[in-house]
Amino acid sequence: YLNSQFSNAYDIYLEILHCINYCLNKALHHNMPNWRLLNACPCCTYKLEDEPPLALEWLVSIDGNNSLK
Repeated sequence: YLNSQFSNAYDIYLEILHCINYCLNKALHHNMPNWRLLNACPCCTYKLEDEPPLALEWLVSIDGNNSLK
């Protein structure tokens, strides 16, 4: 009995999170199909055809994402 109650409560919690994320993305206009393409950094993702692979493709630091701004 408690297992099904917990499972139902967790399913409801996940549904609430999904609805909140949907509403937030809609309010911020992040729900467009090409949003990631429009907001990506082309310089960071551009690669030449004959370019040799680098040892480190991205160099970032974990500082609250301030290094990427």
